[in-house]
Amino acid sequence: MTSQRQESDFVPIGKVRDFLPGEGKMARPAAGRLRGKPIAVFNENGTFHVLNYVCPHMGGPMSEGTIENGIVTCPWHGWTFLANSGMPDHVGGHSTTAYECKIEGDELLVGWIKPT
Repeated sequence: MTSQRQESDFVPIGKVRDFLPGEGKMARPAAGRLRGKPIAVFNENGTFHVLNYVCPHMGGPMSEGTIENGIVTCPWHGWTFLANSGMPDHVGGHSTTAYECKIEGDELLVGWIKPT
């Protein structure tokens, strides 16, 4: 088994233009390993990040949170995560799942869990 992702591991989750800079948005892949799973997509000035939709603290909707300087903040209780990895941004914090993503043409695609 190889650690490199196959092209077929990436599935579209929307048009790039649908994910506005500085905002989060919930998406559900229609195919692939994440089919039907809600994910939180963030666009930080053209750099895209995909995290688990559910905050590990109390289930807050991560896509309704904010992203600033590479940090995603959950809207419910202010838990914070590094957008590029899902890891905590401070000592003693908790992590969430981050997913690979890429752009092909005008489509944003999501892959599988980012390696840590």
